[in-house]
Amino acid sequence: MKLSFVVFVILQFLSIPLFSQDETSENLRTDALKIFIDCTWDCDMDYIKSQITIVNYVRDVKDADTYIRVATQRTGSGGTEYTLEFEGQKEFEGQKNTVVFNTDPTNTSDEQRKLMVKYLNAGLMPFVSKTPLFDKIQITYESAEEDTEEEEEVKDKWNNWIYSLSLNAWMNGQSSYNSLNLYGNISARKVTEKWKISLRMSGDLSRDKFLLGVDEQGNDDYYVSNLTGYGFYSYVIRGINDHWSVGASNDITSSTYSNLNLSNDFSLGIEYNLFKYEEATKRQLRFMYMPGHRYNIYADTTIFNKTEEHLGFHRLGVAFETQAKWGSIDMSVSSSQYFHDLSLYNVRVYSGINFRVARGLQVRLSGNMGWIRDQITLQKAGATDEEIFLQQKELQTNYSYWANFGISYSFGSIYNNIVFPRFGGGF
Repeated sequence: MKLSFVVFVILQFLSIPLFSQDETSENLRTDALKIFIDCTWDCDMDYIKSQITIVNYVRDVKDADTYIRVATQRTGSGGTEYTLEFEGQKEFEGQKNTVVFNTDPTNTSDEQRKLMVKYLNAGLMPFVSKTPLFDKIQITYESAEEDTEEEEEVKDKWNNWIYSLSLNAWMNGQSSYNSLNLYGNISARKVTEKWKISLRMSGDLSRDKFLLGVDEQGNDDYYVSNLTGYGFYSYVIRGINDHWSVGASNDITSSTYSNLNLSNDFSLGIEYNLFKYEEATKRQLRFMYMPGHRYNIYADTTIFNKTEEHLGFHRLGVAFETQAKWGSIDMSVSSSQYFHDLSLYNVRVYSGINFRVARGLQVRLSGNMGWIRDQITLQKAGATDEEIFLQQKELQTNYSYWANFGISYSFGSIYNNIVFPRFGGGF
């Protein structure tokens, strides 16, 4: 048994064919277009491969005749706008095509993937038309009776407003521990060509119960942790032109973790994008400045002997994003500072890079570093050992960070056509 397994592994590694040439070749399309689909999320590749069979799918962008980048952004109705960019390579160099379509927030995942296949097919036709397989393709058009009638203006009775409600509950436990988490959210949003308005209210409860042992009377001794929070968040943004936008926001929050009975945060802002906003799915370089006012009412006296206070502050941010065949970069720097004491500030730096180094080799790097000097809400009395262990209260710190690194390398056949759904990935 062990010997046969070792022989099988060696044969696979040495690329000795274990199947007939006929069985392998039937999964490839002779003279077909080679494509690489660059989609970071929301692409059912197994479904796409099973529906679009006039092309060969390759694992590396360098092997493709056509590179397809899928970019998404949220629409005002709560749906998604998909931008499919087709770029020719090798003998198709210089040939480009772009297809844009929208999905509704009520679309099921099956409806979304069918739309994706439909528009992928449409965008591929200018490239497929230059291959021998185009002779076997028939293009049909389904006419509708209403096409001959004069189109009527559609009136939106909701005036572009979208409303949503959600309630989530999660629990788990065992004999010595149980946990309950509740979260609710209600929101209203309106997006037009010039305006974006959002109103949202949320609340959450987290309850953990631990069995510590038995007390002197022989009864179970429990430690119970309760964390609550709520918030009302609103903002209004107005687009001025292709590069400038202005906005205002007002947040009202409460958090037992942050020692806040109430915090009312109002700010105004202006943003400049070096590139036109219409290029946002490809690249952005945005500069933002926001001055504001904050009024806090604390649950307990703070380390600055305050039970409530008015605070002036300002925020400054720079963000850069770009996506291309070689990968993507997402970087940002944000900072905030209180006017009454300039030594109270907060700076955060984030960077994420996904880079295709060479054929089959990809490197992923991301990280966040924060310098924290503005923890004015900290409770003067400090935290108990239990509150520290269970992270029930915010603790003093000078910095915070996280980092992620990943590298992957694959080699072998350049093709990636086959779909094999058996066992559902259970092994």
